[in-house]
Amino acid sequence: MDDGVSMKQFFVMLLLSVCSQLSIAACLSPTQLTTLAQNEQAYLLNRIPPAFAHAVQDQQVVLNVTEVNTDTCSAMLAVSVPSDHLEEAKAVLDADPAKKIMLSAQGYAIPSVTNLQAVFKVAPDTLAIPSSEILQTAELGQLRASVEMMYSLMTQSRANKIETTPNATPWSAAYQQASAKQCAEKWVAQSGKDMTEACACRITQLSSQVSERQMAYIDYVRSNPYAMATGSSQDFANLEKQAHLACGLTAKR
Repeated sequence: MDDGVSMKQFFVMLLLSVCSQLSIAACLSPTQLTTLAQNEQAYLLNRIPPAFAHAVQDQQVVLNVTEVNTDTCSAMLAVSVPSDHLEEAKAVLDADPAKKIMLSAQGYAIPSVTNLQAVFKVAPDTLAIPSSEILQTAELGQLRASVEMMYSLMTQSRANKIETTPNATPWSAAYQQASAKQCAEKWVAQSGKDMTEACACRITQLSSQVSERQMAYIDYVRSNPYAMATGSSQDFANLEKQAHLACGLTAKR
C-alpha cells in the first residue's frame, strides 16, 4: 500500500511539473513565431528597395523568429545575409566618404556580421510589437535600419550598372503590361505613329539589353527623389533615349 501511494504521489508530482513547464513555455506557440517571421519579412519587403526582395526570392536572405524569454514574452529575430552583399554595400559607401560620415552621424551602419539578431517584446494575444521596440535605439529598430541601408545602397548602385551583353531573359508578361501602361502615361508617339506599337517597340528595345530585375532597380531610383539625386541610372537614360528615337516616342508636355 505504501509503495502504491508513493508511486501515485510520484506521478502526480511529475504531472504537475510537466504542466508547470508547459504553462511557462506557452507565451508564443510555434505558429505564432512563424507568423511573426512572416510579418517581419512582409514589413521589410514593403519598405526596402528591390535588391532585398531579389535576395529573399533567391533564398540568400533568411529570416527566423524564436522565443527567448517567456517571463517578458520576448522573441529574437535572426536575419542571415550573404557576406558578398555586405562587401557590395560597404564598397558603395566607402566610395562616398561624405555620405558615410553623414549616415554614421545619424546612427546608420552597414552590418559587420552575416547573422544579425535582435531581441524584442511582443504581445502574445495580438502579436503586436510595442513602438518602443522599433525605435532606432532599440535592437529591432537598429536591425531594420541596417538591413534597409545595406540593400538601399545596393539597389542604387545596381541601377547604374547596365550590362554590355544582350539580355537573354525576356520580361514577364506582367512587367511588359506595366511598362506599356507607364509608357502611355509618360510619352507620346510622333505624328503618324501608333502609340501601342511605339510602346511595344520601346519594350523590345529596352528588354533586349536590360533585365527585368535591372529595371526594378532603375524604376526604384526614378521613383525616389533622394536616390535620383545620386546620379544613378544615367547609363540607362542614354539607352532609353536611343530607344525612343528608334520607336518615335517623345515626352509628354
